[in-house]
Amino acid sequence: MHKRHVIIGLSVILLFMIYFFKNASFMLRAVSSIAFLVFFYAVDHSFDIRFKARHYLFIIIITIASLLLSPLYFVYPQYDKVQHFFQPMLIAAIMYYMIAKLPIENKWKITFTFFVTLAILGLFEIGEYMLDFLFDLKLQGVYLRDLHGLEKFNLLVEPIDDTMIDLLLGTLGTSVYCWMRLKIHKKQYL
Repeated sequence: MHKRHVIIGLSVILLFMIYFFKNASFMLRAVSSIAFLVFFYAVDHSFDIRFKARHYLFIIIITIASLLLSPLYFVYPQYDKVQHFFQPMLIAAIMYYMIAKLPIENKWKITFTFFVTLAILGLFEIGEYMLDFLFDLKLQGVYLRDLHGLEKFNLLVEPIDDTMIDLLLGTLGTSVYCWMRLKIHKKQYL
């Protein structure tokens, strides 16, 4: 019940922000954020996963950083790289929580968490490619907004290089989480 109230509360706040800002770009980001939070809650509720409050906090952080603050991608070129290192750690924590319930050894839970998180990262990059191909949203590549106009961008890193760097950073972030999880598990049984 508490989770439902948090999701509804955040959705109402975002709807008020849509009304007050009346900006099409912000509206799209806010509606996407609401849909993502509702989707996460629906998966939790439908499959009876029983995510903890910290998992909802992780999803809220991912939503705010990825969707609501997305204009930062064109102002601060390294913003995307920071996200691709830290967000896989949050995703891996959520995945590990789901996988931890399986009756298998911890080393296999960590291995499975690692590869599931990498699969999610790969699907995300495929999604970026498709959105760029269909709508030219400039999700792949690193662009910096040009001072001469709002719709002008300077390409800093080619799309394929950006995708590979993002996947490498995501792999590194996931590896750090799995290594920390392994260390925590070993300390518990010493």
